[in-house]
Amino acid sequence: MSEKETKVPEGPSVQREAVTENELRALGVDLARDFPGSTADDFKSYPVLSEGGWFKVVKHQKTLQTVSREPWALLGPVSLTSEGLELD
Repeated sequence: MSEKETKVPEGPSVQREAVTENELRALGVDLARDFPGSTADDFKSYPVLSEGGWFKVVKHQKTLQTVSREPWALLGPVSLTSEGLELD
């Protein structure tokens, strides 16, 4: 066998976005009461696919408890070239 290294293409990845304390407050989360010892850095927002379609969620990363779950784009992270195109 040859010593040639085969490169495997990188698969899709999910970008987890930071959540601010103000955003958590707007979602009704009181850090001191609901997640004692946690900070806003312990929460992330990202898309998930479930049986109901794509959702944008905010989760506490240490426990994976969902704080917010809202419907997202029909095809999730896939955007069509025709998106936003207006046909009359």
